[in-house]
Amino acid sequence: MKLQEGVHLHFIPTDQFTTNSIKIRFAAPMQEKTVAGRVLVANLLEIANADYPTTLAFRRQLALLYGASFSTSVSRRGQAHLVDVTIRFIGDKYLPEGVSLTQDILEFLRVALFRPLAKKGAFDQQVFEMEKSNLISYLESEIEDHYYHADLELNQLFYQQAEMKIPRVATKELVEKETAETVYQAYKDMLNLDKVDIFVLGQIDQDLVKDHFKSYPFTFRNPKLILDYQQDFSSVTREKVERKEANQSILELAYHLQTLYKDVNYPALVVFNSLFGSSAHSKLFRELREKEGLAYTVGSSIHIFSGMLRVYAGIDKEQRLKTMQLIRQQLSDVKLGKFTDEDLILTKKVLTNAATLAQDRPSTLIEQAYNQSIFGQDFRTYSQWLDSVNSVSREDVMAVAKQIKLQAVYFMEGVG
Repeated sequence: MKLQEGVHLHFIPTDQFTTNSIKIRFAAPMQEKTVAGRVLVANLLEIANADYPTTLAFRRQLALLYGASFSTSVSRRGQAHLVDVTIRFIGDKYLPEGVSLTQDILEFLRVALFRPLAKKGAFDQQVFEMEKSNLISYLESEIEDHYYHADLELNQLFYQQAEMKIPRVATKELVEKETAETVYQAYKDMLNLDKVDIFVLGQIDQDLVKDHFKSYPFTFRNPKLILDYQQDFSSVTREKVERKEANQSILELAYHLQTLYKDVNYPALVVFNSLFGSSAHSKLFRELREKEGLAYTVGSSIHIFSGMLRVYAGIDKEQRLKTMQLIRQQLSDVKLGKFTDEDLILTKKVLTNAATLAQDRPSTLIEQAYNQSIFGQDFRTYSQWLDSVNSVSREDVMAVAKQIKLQAVYFMEGVG
C-alpha cells in the first residue's frame, strides 16, 4: 500500500517462523559523493540514538524486548544504493500469555529512525569519530584481502560507467572526507528523498502497523532509480596485471551478459552458470580443480543486475596461461553442447533444492516481495521459478552461453 508518493508498505503474512521481521529499505541513486555518508549513517543508526545514547543502553533495550535484534546493512542493485534497517522479534504466540511486542518494537524503530544521536545539524562528534575510524579500519582490512582487491580491480576494468565502479561500502578516501555535519545531511536526505519500502513479515496486527507507519513524517519523493545496468559490449578486452606479496595468485575474468533478471533467458543463464562454474559438479570445478589440480579455488557468479559474469581462480603464478586456456575450453564446450544429460538433470536438481531451502529464510521472502514490487508482471513466483528452471533445454543453455563474451581480465601475481 502507498503511504506517500515514493513510500510503500508491504505485508508478507506467514506463520512459518517463530520471529517477525520489519525491514525498511532506503534506495537512492549510487553516487560517489553520497555513498560514504550513507554507509556511515547505517553504522550510526545501529549503535545508539537520543533515547539510548550508548551501545550498552541500546542493546539493553533490545534485550528487554525479549532479545529482539536490530541491524543495518548496505547493498547495491544496478545503479541504486540501498540502506536496510531491519528489526526481528518473537511472534506473539511464542510469548507469555497476554504479552505482545509489536507496539514496543514499532516505537523502538521510530526512535531509531527519527531520534538520532545528534544536535545542531551534526551527529554526536565522539560517536561519529569512533564509527568513522571503525569504518576506515574495516576498509583497510578489506583491501588486504586479496580476493576483495581482485574484485575491485576487475570492476574497474569491466564497468564503463563511473558509478558502477564504486564499492557498495565506499572507499577509505571517500570516508575520510566525511564530517559529522555531512553525514547528518546524508541522513536527512535518506529520510526525505529516498524511495522507501517497508516490509512486514509474519503474523502481526496489520491495522496497528498501518496506523504506526502512517504517522511517520515521510513526504513526497520521486527519486529516479535505475535498478539494473547493462553496458554495450566492447571488442577491446581490458587487462591488468599486478604483483602482490602473497602465497598464491588470483585470476579473475569478467564476461559481458546480454541477459537481465526479467528477460525470458534468465532461467537458462542460471542453469548455465551452475553447470559452468557455480556448483560443486560444475565444469570449472571438475576440470580445473579435481582433474588438473590447477586451482586452489575456482568458480563463477552472475551479477544479474549489472550485466556481468565473474570467473575467479586461485592458482600458482606459473599456471596462468593454462588456466585461461582451460576456462575458455569449458565455456566453448558448453556453447557446443558438450555436457551430458545427467549433468543437466543434476544442475536443475541442485538449483531447485537451493531455491526450496531458501524459502525457509525470511530474507528470501522479503527480497521476493521487493522484486515483485519492482518487476510486477515480469516477476516469477517461487513455483513459476521452479517451472522455468526445469523447462530449460540443452539448446537454451547453449544459446545463452553463446551470448557471453569476455570483456576484462585481471591477474594478481603472488610473489614472495
